[in-house]
Amino acid sequence: MKTLFRPLIIGLAMLTLVGAGCSLSGTKTDDTSKNGGVYKSTDSGISWSQSTAYPTAKGVGNIGTAEILDLAIDPLDHEAIYAGTSENGLLYSYNSGVAWFSVEDTSMQTNSINAVGVDPLDLCTVFAASGARLYRTDTCGRTFESVYDETRQKTYVRKIALDWYNDGVLYIGLSNGDILKSSNNGATWVNVLATKDEINSILISNQDSRVVLVGANGSLWKSTDSGATWTEKTDNLDSFKNANKVIAMTQDKTGAAIYMASKYGLLKSIDAGDTWNAIKLLTAASEVTIRTLAVSPKDANTVYYATDSTLYYTNDGGINWDTQKLSDGWSASALLIDPTETNVIYLGREKLED
Repeated sequence: MKTLFRPLIIGLAMLTLVGAGCSLSGTKTDDTSKNGGVYKSTDSGISWSQSTAYPTAKGVGNIGTAEILDLAIDPLDHEAIYAGTSENGLLYSYNSGVAWFSVEDTSMQTNSINAVGVDPLDLCTVFAASGARLYRTDTCGRTFESVYDETRQKTYVRKIALDWYNDGVLYIGLSNGDILKSSNNGATWVNVLATKDEINSILISNQDSRVVLVGANGSLWKSTDSGATWTEKTDNLDSFKNANKVIAMTQDKTGAAIYMASKYGLLKSIDAGDTWNAIKLLTAASEVTIRTLAVSPKDANTVYYATDSTLYYTNDGGINWDTQKLSDGWSASALLIDPTETNVIYLGREKLED
């Protein structure tokens, strides 16, 4: 395990704020330009604060105008959070979202970061996908190097998943439907699956890291041998119209329960993706599009998902649901539950398309 010191967080003495306490609907105003960035709840989603403080040498700014494309938490340090943005590069917080900073490498400060993966075994090793390239830092963001460069036109890196058991093993999913695997931290790659559908989710089972599920925009795949062979599981979704169009997958800490958001709605599996059951929602099947999804690591019955306009959450496996409206002009883009303090939840926002 690496023992590098993370960059010092400056100006914390001047920070006593995360943002004004608010509901997710925010304050009624015609100016919605700063309703973005990251929101944080410390009471399991009942109330929220906008977590946008951005200290610099010139004073405290905020990331309320930033579009968040992905959020990731460090499995070795639950206070360390990384945010991929559409135009502001890779941001990080080492104090649970009290303050956000740009990584030191200037080449990663202004580009679009659509996926982030944090090494579960090595502190300070982070992967970030930007367009057709995958970057890695082993120095807590001081410097990055490109470890994958896709040369095919109109093909880019969509998703990242890191093996929690085998050091150096990771998978990336591409927009053309390919799954690539590296066993040496990205030094070399092998194409292990070609789905022909855009990859939207890669899930490595918390029960057994040899079990990998891939959700694509039209198909579902499973491997039980670390990606050496694959079985298509799309037919298992035939009972649920449009469920083959997978949006996101998540699991609890044990991996016993897996939830999948699709164009159909919300499904649950308790056998690692072999069979699925529908979770009854407040909306009819296929009526809304789920943008992001999270399940409590410690309680598989506590589930959150969000659409363009609303956050939904249940603590009884979907028997009852509560809702909160999202502030105007911004959709949900990423949900993250703290694995240590599961009452702490982060919600990333991105602008709604006109």
